[in-house]
Amino acid sequence: MNFRFLTATQKPITMVSILALVVINPFKTIIFWVSCLLLFMGAMVSVDAKIVFRVDDDIFVMNDEGTGRRRLTHNTTTKDSYPRWAPDGTKIAFTRYMDKEKIQTSSELFIMNADGTDLQRLTDNNVADANPSWSSDGTQIAFTSLRGGKLDVFVIDVASQKVTQLTGFDDAKEQSAAPDWSSDGTMLTFERFIQGPGINSKTIYVMDADGQHQRPLLPDPEIGDGPTFRFFPRWSADRQHILFYEVQWLDGGDVKHLIAQSLGAAKKKITDINDRLGNNLNIAGTSWMENDRAMLISIKQNDKPNANYDLYRYTFDTRGLKRLTRDPSDEKWPDWTEGEFSVSPHGKLPTQWGEVKHTDHKRQ
Repeated sequence: MNFRFLTATQKPITMVSILALVVINPFKTIIFWVSCLLLFMGAMVSVDAKIVFRVDDDIFVMNDEGTGRRRLTHNTTTKDSYPRWAPDGTKIAFTRYMDKEKIQTSSELFIMNADGTDLQRLTDNNVADANPSWSSDGTQIAFTSLRGGKLDVFVIDVASQKVTQLTGFDDAKEQSAAPDWSSDGTMLTFERFIQGPGINSKTIYVMDADGQHQRPLLPDPEIGDGPTFRFFPRWSADRQHILFYEVQWLDGGDVKHLIAQSLGAAKKKITDINDRLGNNLNIAGTSWMENDRAMLISIKQNDKPNANYDLYRYTFDTRGLKRLTRDPSDEKWPDWTEGEFSVSPHGKLPTQWGEVKHTDHKRQ
């Protein structure tokens, strides 16, 4: 068998030449194999680091099993949050609060390489810019901004830094936030605040990528049932489902569920997590993974001593729930990437939605 390695000059190194190197110069042989090992390890790091998330004030990455945890940013006076992978897994967009003691005053959008190098600032407005989401071709980022005096969805071109507003033209009181781009780049989903008496509710909307045809994903909550809040929608890779977190404030206590909403169909409550961890939960971010066969969730069990947010992995077909982090810090806002090493394009693998334990909203 004759293995071939390519050097920087693209000259093949055959097994015969390697054996000759062993005989002629054993020391050079050791250097050669150490270099190969380090190169291989570097490749493995790139492949494994598919989860990006926030730990306290900084951005970290790790592999799907929770190992290989590495810190990318090192803040002292600022605070980073809401990291999102670029479609090819080579860059990360995130929100940086410029004064971590006053996080409601100013936040800006930044991007960096997947290893934390080449930090670039995209916005500089001294207002709240947050919740970045990449377009499918990696040339634009949708985000939430207060630059117009209220929360709305905007898009920034990464190369030119030109900003375009998408929501907030029809109603001066209307507010929108937390956009997420579909995998084909044609649509966005986002939060929409519902104006009404008392506390304003939130629901989930969808729109074309240019801001046209804004419409609700599902009917607005009934006002008489108590405020309902639907947070942080995320498109599935096959573009047929939107995952979000729903909270109802009821007299008998809050009702909290993760919802996988099929477009044009009834919503599906994922009740397994509540069945296992109870109902006294807080959730700080969700993300699809493995072409919609699993999801990441940041969960805090409020009834536990010294409770903090940890990352969990939920697999739809097995209904398995695995805890990935156990540090005393808060792990929030996870995002997963198939990355440039993908062997199966988004949307090609079917999800067994019939296996998901759910409750049809018509039977609520």
